[in-house]
Amino acid sequence: MTIRFRYGGFDRRVWWITALTLIVAGGVCAWLYVVAAGAYYVAVWTTTVCVALLALVLLSVPRRIILGEEELELRCLVETTYIPLRSIVDVEVLEGSGLSHRVPLLGVYGLWGYYGRYLDLRSWHILKVYATRRSGCVAINTTKSRYVVSCNAPQLLRTMVLEAKSRVAQE
Repeated sequence: MTIRFRYGGFDRRVWWITALTLIVAGGVCAWLYVVAAGAYYVAVWTTTVCVALLALVLLSVPRRIILGEEELELRCLVETTYIPLRSIVDVEVLEGSGLSHRVPLLGVYGLWGYYGRYLDLRSWHILKVYATRRSGCVAINTTKSRYVVSCNAPQLLRTMVLEAKSRVAQE
């Protein structure tokens, strides 16, 4: 039995940060094109780097969570993270803003979501975050690492993962 969960829509903050980032990047590229009157390679190089970074960001946007018989899948556009149910230690719903006191180390903060490696300032652990919004987050603790995902139904996700984990443990 496979159960699919949606990450949900983007929150208002994500849309504002995305729009502001695109406007600033476009403005910088246009400004460099105007300022570098004889050296257009600077403007072209900067534009190419900005487009490449935006493409990398777009490829990592979280799409859905799939709970299978033996594993939990966190699917992005290109990448899929598999978490074996046997390795899950605990699942907890994070109250309020699930990303408060967490700082991105190698990831994205607000540009089409929140994803990548984050540092938890309370416990000083490195988290793997796959979220499209700051609310409705679920922390999945495994034997190796900790994941934070956002979901439309966080309590249902927690319940279903714990039930599937106990079913796998009985086998």
